[in-house]
Amino acid sequence: NEVRVGRSRAFIFTPQLLGEGKQQLSLPAVVISGSIRDRQDRREAALSLCKECTVPYLRIRDSRNVSKNITYRISIPYASWMQHAMLLLKQESRECCGNELLAVDTLQCDLGLAAVAGIPQLPVVKMKPHPEEAVKPKVVKPEPTAVTRPKSTMVSTSKVASATTESVVLYFDYPIGKDDIHPDLKNNRYEIDKIDRLIAPLQRTHFASVKSIRICGYCSPDGNYGDNERLAEARSRFFSIYLRSMYGVPRGLIEVSSVAEDWEGLVDLLMRDNPPYRDAALRVISRYGIFNGREKYLMELQGGSPYKDMLRHFFPKLRRIEVIVR
Repeated sequence: NEVRVGRSRAFIFTPQLLGEGKQQLSLPAVVISGSIRDRQDRREAALSLCKECTVPYLRIRDSRNVSKNITYRISIPYASWMQHAMLLLKQESRECCGNELLAVDTLQCDLGLAAVAGIPQLPVVKMKPHPEEAVKPKVVKPEPTAVTRPKSTMVSTSKVASATTESVVLYFDYPIGKDDIHPDLKNNRYEIDKIDRLIAPLQRTHFASVKSIRICGYCSPDGNYGDNERLAEARSRFFSIYLRSMYGVPRGLIEVSSVAEDWEGLVDLLMRDNPPYRDAALRVISRYGIFNGREKYLMELQGGSPYKDMLRHFFPKLRRIEVIVR
């Protein structure tokens, strides 16, 4: 309950088992996030194609009224090395540019579990320790949040036929103040033909072979974050309505998400096109968070000419809708 977190920061508490032979097993983490960081992490998780990524045991959005007394209970397969394993608590801080190790505390030196007869040693992947973990870390107090328990998913270990995916990127024009699709506006007919070539063949089979259709709307980093967030969400949602009405796509197949400001896409474009100001712009992006003046520093970079060039050549490519059919 002493944890206090800034709005754009998160603290991650990961219980770990460490065997005498350096076997290591990380258990699902408890994440305590500020409101902005929580929203960004949930969006990132929704967009991730990684089906095997570890789901946190618990996410808490920091709030003065939320208790952070947690009962942590989990069942895992037993392996003989766990009998005298140490129980550790790894503590990390997360902001825009990755995780920083804060501390690794020993909660129990020897679990002293009763031996289980007839249980063979189960293979556990050995994890290379971070070099930082050998250094005595600093102790930092984080903050609170609203509680949401993730859904647990049982994954079969049997072989599953590999699914194929097809995707298309769409660049629609919109009337001022509108978020729905206008087929005859500017170049929209060309973009609709692209989605038609992808969806129409599936429509003829009544989408029998389709597992999911993921729709993600992106906005470029220029402008107010809140406005960009609303735009990206609304345009994704209205496009999903368009797909359902035009092609009869079942609602249950469609997954809708959005990215308010596609900084990752901007980094990719800078790396690919290599403009003269690339390295300077990348330094600004890596040094400053979205809510810590990143766009302002980009606008001031080299008198503002790099930002104007990005407005003309890069930002329009980031305003898009991506459709992935699996």
